Amino acid sequence: MQSITKNLINNSNLEASIGHSRKWNARDAGIEVAKTAIKGLNQPPSFFIVFSTIHYKKNGGFKNFLDGIWEILPKGTPLIGGTVAGFINNYGSYSRGASALAVSYPNIDVAVGIGKQTKLNPKKAVKTCSYMIKKSLEKSKFKNHFLINVISGPTIPFSKFNVIKSKIVGKLAAHLGYKLFSLFGVGVGKEDDMIDWMVNLLPDYFIIGGSTMDSGQMFHNYQFIDNQVHTNSIVALGCSTDLDIFIKSSLGVHDTNKTFDITNMVSNDRIITKINNKPAKEEFLSKIGIVEKQFVELGPFYYKTSNYFPITFEENNKYTSGVAGFLGDYVALGYKARGNKVKLLSITGEGIIDLIDDMFEEYNINKYPFIFIPCSFILVNTLGSRTNLIRKKLEENIDNIPYLMVLTVNENAGTPEEPALARVYSFNILSVVNK
Repeated sequence: MQSITKNLINNSNLEASIGHSRKWNARDAGIEVAKTAIKGLNQPPSFFIVFSTIHYKKNGGFKNFLDGIWEILPKGTPLIGGTVAGFINNYGSYSRGASALAVSYPNIDVAVGIGKQTKLNPKKAVKTCSYMIKKSLEKSKFKNHFLINVISGPTIPFSKFNVIKSKIVGKLAAHLGYKLFSLFGVGVGKEDDMIDWMVNLLPDYFIIGGSTMDSGQMFHNYQFIDNQVHTNSIVALGCSTDLDIFIKSSLGVHDTNKTFDITNMVSNDRIITKINNKPAKEEFLSKIGIVEKQFVELGPFYYKTSNYFPITFEENNKYTSGVAGFLGDYVALGYKARGNKVKLLSITGEGIIDLIDDMFEEYNINKYPFIFIPCSFILVNTLGSRTNLIRKKLEENIDNIPYLMVLTVNENAGTPEEPALARVYSFNILSVVNK
């Protein structure tokens, strides 16, 4: 398999390469993704980020996947990654397999960090992870910093638990289940809280990342660091360098001109009980054109439909959240509400195609040696079988630059000037550039 590599000239000595594998066996895939990534480099990689789909859980396991990588990867290479719904790179668009980005550059210091039990104690997890990176890089002579994070995304304990039709069971799940699930490492990912704390701990860092997931069922997800496989954790890779850092983030949403007021919430503002002083579920469904009878008959279908209608807040319109489930009369949010005045948004397949053009306009893309893109898997899903249009559009804009777009359940990005936010339905870009 031919490797995709790029050498940035102008005396930067930076090389970047994309690794790729479609092999079914976990160990074989690890070997191939590492081989294809590093064979295009003239120097050992300074860091290696790798993502796979959930399929290797039943085809050898993720420990074997990492063992395969380390048969090839030079010992001590900083490595993080995790499971995603799919990826798009210079080779194509895939919902099964593995892909990696390897970067080699002499003027860079790299550290990795990990924090565990993110669903039970997200603040402690972020503090531990951030401290590991900050401590390791505090003596670096390079003044520009960026961090790539990979966070355990939301999980549900069993099938269809995010659509509960019983009002009594829904109320119990909202008031008791929210706390109980955290003890067992399931439930909402709490990425919004974690990114808020990370920004406070690392204010001078450019931050980008996303949440791990399976293929959409939200049962399992995994995080990788060095040769270890974790769940319910945050892993991160921090870099200090003399190169300028570029991050851009945009939402792939449209305003529907529909609004409503949240009039009551519970569980740290993550569950809406009343909208416009009416039962939240009924009022929300009416806003997206669904009546209760339809929901009773086809609840899971309409839960998926609600995924295409994220919300934002008049008090903070850079922030988005989405529906994580219906619990009886209640609406569970993926991220906590950051206001009471809500604007209903929508997403379309055509919207993400236009978004890609908007994201890359006004930039001399040839200055960038690689591009890393955490993107909402739901945005891509709106295109259905036409996801190849995204790759075509990326190729038009990026040309031969190594790029890796990973499809995550939630994303985050920001700069020291515009601090990172955890959002849904976003498209985010990271690269570096010569001064």
